[in-house]
Amino acid sequence: MSSKNSTEQDEQTVQTSLFGGLVSHDEDAPLTFLRVYAEVAEPGDVMHITLTGATFNEDRQCLTVIDDTTRHALTVYFENHPDAQYRTTTDGVRLGRAVERCLQAPVSSYEGLAETIKAEAPLHLTVTRTGPKGRLWTIERA
Repeated sequence: MSSKNSTEQDEQTVQTSLFGGLVSHDEDAPLTFLRVYAEVAEPGDVMHITLTGATFNEDRQCLTVIDDTTRHALTVYFENHPDAQYRTTTDGVRLGRAVERCLQAPVSSYEGLAETIKAEAPLHLTVTRTGPKGRLWTIERA
């Protein structure tokens, strides 16, 4: 194998996401996937991640956001699980609304949300547990 082919493969390393999607990145360090429910389990808990990249997985209808500095990633879904007992606002929708509030501009599609995050990066996402059943998603420009 030539050195050129080896370099091209290094630049196209693929990391499997927490839920089976694929995220391309150009660094050798693996991604650590955060789980919102674990990070903000108790009222007052806060989770921070800087959004520097995003990938939309159309097959699974999920978006993975990446913090290239810390190599953290977060995958959010836009639809409730088909077997869910209750229909709730999904984390993907919460993230989309937070982006719209921050940028004061509508996002017209899930793919558009990924493109907006990449174009406006870096954005700081904060998720705060506000009570027994609530989580507040906020975005700020870097």
